[in-house]
Amino acid sequence: GMSNAVNITDGMDGLAGGISAIVAFGLVILCLLAGSEDDAKHYLVPYVATSQELAVVTAALGGACLGFLWWNCSPASVFMGDTGAVCLGGMLGYVAVVIRQEFVLLVMSGVFIVEIASVMMQVSYFKATKGKRIFRCAPYHWHLRMGGWPEQRIVARFWILTVILVAVGLATLKLR
Repeated sequence: GMSNAVNITDGMDGLAGGISAIVAFGLVILCLLAGSEDDAKHYLVPYVATSQELAVVTAALGGACLGFLWWNCSPASVFMGDTGAVCLGGMLGYVAVVIRQEFVLLVMSGVFIVEIASVMMQVSYFKATKGKRIFRCAPYHWHLRMGGWPEQRIVARFWILTVILVAVGLATLKLR
């Protein structure tokens, strides 16, 4: 599911890559907490003995996304495509399953979830009503673009939302 959500989100210069980098760095923190017995006990997360090594892989994923953004920011000269987006989503989902923080990943990946939900709603409604639409176009970022928002504004605002969602996701650790 996360693979498909990242793939659906890919389509504007820097959108999926930037959001993936932010979520990956949030997962790095979770991996480090889960890999320390004392921190895992303090934050009430399951202790996973080798997750600190997984933090290195996740940090490399986030760093690779940042490096990719150098060439993918508008106007893009390099594109991610389905292969890159599916891989990013799969890796984010895999890390969350290994450290047993799937719910926190869903919170941190709220933009991805809204994007895939908008497609599911549009397709379902279109089929049920034989041609009517909820959005101008799905996924939601294209609905905003067709509404007159510039691409850079959409990307920047979705990045800001993701930073907030990652902070909320990490804050849920102390709320337990």
